[in-house]
Amino acid sequence: MPFVLLLAASFAELPNVTVTYYDVAGRDIAAIHKAIAKAAPKDPETQHVLPATSSWNVGIAVKSVTAGKRCQITGATLTFRGSATMPRLRPDKDRPVPVATAFAAYAAKLEARQAAQLAFAYERLSSVEQAIRGSRCDKSEAAADAALGKLQAAERAAFKPDEQSQPKLEELKD
Repeated sequence: MPFVLLLAASFAELPNVTVTYYDVAGRDIAAIHKAIAKAAPKDPETQHVLPATSSWNVGIAVKSVTAGKRCQITGATLTFRGSATMPRLRPDKDRPVPVATAFAAYAAKLEARQAAQLAFAYERLSSVEQAIRGSRCDKSEAAADAALGKLQAAERAAFKPDEQSQPKLEELKD
């Protein structure tokens, strides 16, 4: 079942997201496509161009108390950090307005997809916290790693970085 992008429409809706832009130019859609193909990041496995990417990591601080020889986890603080790479269209006074408008709509779709991907992870961090809280003190790191691994696998399944699932910058209709 495909994942529906309802989680977050923009990076501003998420905490601690850093966006890095790469500049593209062009006065028509074909030229912009070429600029994206040249400047965009590539999928490390397939080497296909990915117009936008995102990733995340989580800082974890475990709180515990020890009474005698017994250690008990009392809490965990998780700090989410996201990053994204997005295209940005350089200004050009000679670019037709419909081309700029089409790119703006495309960039919004790219951001919505990447924000949803980051939100997918962010909104499921409670499962990582639960795994930590449910573990023994000496096993909390392994529990966190296992829970993060499951979360990463679920994210990869929901958001495949293939060309078919990426938003498209469509040619303009006459």
